[in-house]
Amino acid sequence: MESAYDTMRKRILSGQYEPGTQLKEEHLAEELGMSRTPVRAALKKLSDDKLVSVEANRGVFVAGWTRWDIEEMFSLRALLEPHAARLAAGHATDDDIDELNRINAEMASAIKSQSEDAVLRIQAANRAFHMQLLDCAKSQRLKSMLVTLIDMPVITRSFFLYSAPDFARSLQQHEDIAYAVQTHDGQLACSLMESHIRLSYRRFMKERIDSGQRLNQAQTPHEH
Repeated sequence: MESAYDTMRKRILSGQYEPGTQLKEEHLAEELGMSRTPVRAALKKLSDDKLVSVEANRGVFVAGWTRWDIEEMFSLRALLEPHAARLAAGHATDDDIDELNRINAEMASAIKSQSEDAVLRIQAANRAFHMQLLDCAKSQRLKSMLVTLIDMPVITRSFFLYSAPDFARSLQQHEDIAYAVQTHDGQLACSLMESHIRLSYRRFMKERIDSGQRLNQAQTPHEH
């Protein structure tokens, strides 16, 4: 059976618990079929992860995502993931590299398919690639630091805002990183990953601003 922390973390990251949702110990304990003690410990750990916020005299709420939160998350990824890519280039086995290439092939297939579930498949392949790279790095400590950042729901949901050319560019960057790992060029892998994260940030912020403007225009009555 999964722990209270694992279950609640997955629900937050998947969007099942939306930002602003109040998480009550008693209800969660009943729902999960466990005592309030592990639930309380899970909420404390989620607070440490910045996935929930504790408000005095009000309770525990699923955290929202401000621009500062997003910039900090991308900054941390830009610091840590290039290091992971460098380590991956030094430690990846042939099987590890085969898996990176298989994931990229799956992402390419999803992009070409234009099926109803294409975006979900692309999203899954993107996550799998970054997680596989962490596995290639062979550093559990580094992986534990990055997993929450990669799984941020504000990022995973943003895939629905992207265009086909956006996905194609992201795939090309993944393929370049995989090639650097395959050729065991740590400096190249590091540089490519840093560029990938920074470009992802620029694309994310542009789509976030554009979608916000479209929403505001849709909500504002047109003058006649």
